[in-house]
Amino acid sequence: FSTTLLVCGPDSLQQYCHYDISRRRLKCKDVHPIRNNSAKSSIVSKVPMPAIIQVELSPIATFASACDNARLRRSVHFVPGDNDKFLSKCLDVGADTIVLDLEDSVKDKIVGRDKVNAFLSATKNELERRQTEVLVRINPVSSDESWQEDIESGFEGADGFMIPKVETKQELIMLDELLSEMEGKMVFNKNIPPKVLLPIATETPTAVLNIADIAKGPRVCAITWGCEDLSAELGSYDTREEDSGKYLHVFRHCQNMCLLAAKAAGVQAIDGIFQNIRNVDGFEAEAREAKIMGFDGKLTLHPEQVSAIHRVLAPTAKELSEAREVVSIWERKEGKGSMEVRGKMIDKPHYIRAKKVIARRSDDNVEKENSNKKSGTKNPLPSSNNTAPGSVADSHVRDTNEEVLFPRVYLGKYFEELEPGLRIRHFLTRTVTESDNVFFTCLTLNPAPIHLDHELSKGNTTELSGGGLNDVGKPLFNSMFTLALLVGMSVPEATHGTTVANLGFSEVLFPKPVYPGDTLRAETIVLDRRESRSRPTQGIVTLQHVAYNQRGEVVCKATRQALMKKR
Repeated sequence: FSTTLLVCGPDSLQQYCHYDISRRRLKCKDVHPIRNNSAKSSIVSKVPMPAIIQVELSPIATFASACDNARLRRSVHFVPGDNDKFLSKCLDVGADTIVLDLEDSVKDKIVGRDKVNAFLSATKNELERRQTEVLVRINPVSSDESWQEDIESGFEGADGFMIPKVETKQELIMLDELLSEMEGKMVFNKNIPPKVLLPIATETPTAVLNIADIAKGPRVCAITWGCEDLSAELGSYDTREEDSGKYLHVFRHCQNMCLLAAKAAGVQAIDGIFQNIRNVDGFEAEAREAKIMGFDGKLTLHPEQVSAIHRVLAPTAKELSEAREVVSIWERKEGKGSMEVRGKMIDKPHYIRAKKVIARRSDDNVEKENSNKKSGTKNPLPSSNNTAPGSVADSHVRDTNEEVLFPRVYLGKYFEELEPGLRIRHFLTRTVTESDNVFFTCLTLNPAPIHLDHELSKGNTTELSGGGLNDVGKPLFNSMFTLALLVGMSVPEATHGTTVANLGFSEVLFPKPVYPGDTLRAETIVLDRRESRSRPTQGIVTLQHVAYNQRGEVVCKATRQALMKKR
């Protein structure tokens, strides 16, 4: 499939052809000005500029959605577009995505469009919009409800549009072309990101049969499903079993197809609504099942459902512990073959699944929230001073606290993950320079001439230089810098954010000298660990850090004890 981009010249075209968006590369398929019939050549140099060109995207992503799949959409919350009361409070609900509805819940479409446009204009620069995605649900493109006017009312301010009753991919292509044309007109005077599309992909029998294609449509960031409109077309008497409350098989099939189509297309899967807003337990049970199946989020109708879905989607302490154990053992064994964990055989799919579980962990309050849930403590509704629990993107707290606006991310391993024998090869490397050596030596008030005096260094022997003739005569690198650099290179994958204190070094060796121009890399080996007698939430881990030069020679080996946090 393809989308359109406004290009001002060959250089811009080249940037579009090679720019990597979220690790997905745009590829030029048939470059031609699709809205300029006078030009027939597809050669870049002959394309009249400026021109709108057609660009083929990666088969699993679109220009807009490639940038957007990383956004959390745990809660996709509906707000009637003509209701001033709900509009004024919707950004305080704490939902990841707000859907301003211009379809089913709106009585007067004209009034609804005016209110939505006014709301978007008033809030587009507000602090709370930094983390909240805002979509507008338009009327079906197959209807005569002036859906084009819905798009116009939400274009300047909304992040995208929810598309109801989609039946074919062609409808999304048509919307993509319209949005591209509108974006093209704005590109020179306003910085408007590409709009995303979120189709409701099961509201007609035709849509259900075409859902895989719909999920692969242009600009699609996620798909969701619904069964009320479908049940009317099918002539169903109900959508759920009377006794159990479970969906009837035909609608369960729609739910399954939504999940499969989304994952096949590389977009997010959003579970459908739970209509009984007073039945919180029923909502949580359905949300928990959706989580286990693999859904990324759920449609919500009430603020209490928002906090509930965030709570449910956050991994429990037990889930996190089991996932980390699988990941730790798998990585320690370097993923070679199947292995046993707690009596169960695991292989690569289990490792991938465990990594996804860990990725859903958002902050240190997850376990606390789940323990509160078990003890009967209720989570209060989100408000202007209260965030919905469970994720890094829960920055809907309405204040200017830095931790809220820019939540911290920690990369290190916890005490339980640092099992003896674990070997970690660190990704950071460093080519050390003479300026590093001089600066560090002066900074630490170390006047040793072997670090500063080139004339004295001329007497260095070939043996001391490690056999490298290019090193003869160079000043020796300050060994304290080498040690500090080694420990620093080890931090991201080992102790970043999970260490309490460095308790000391039991051994530091410098088997080979380091000279300006050497490139150093590092690895860490876990030698031992034990519980802290005085700190039950922490443990002591013995780490050995090893630095190598570009020839693979060990230039520093340091063994230290670190006080580490437990999960």
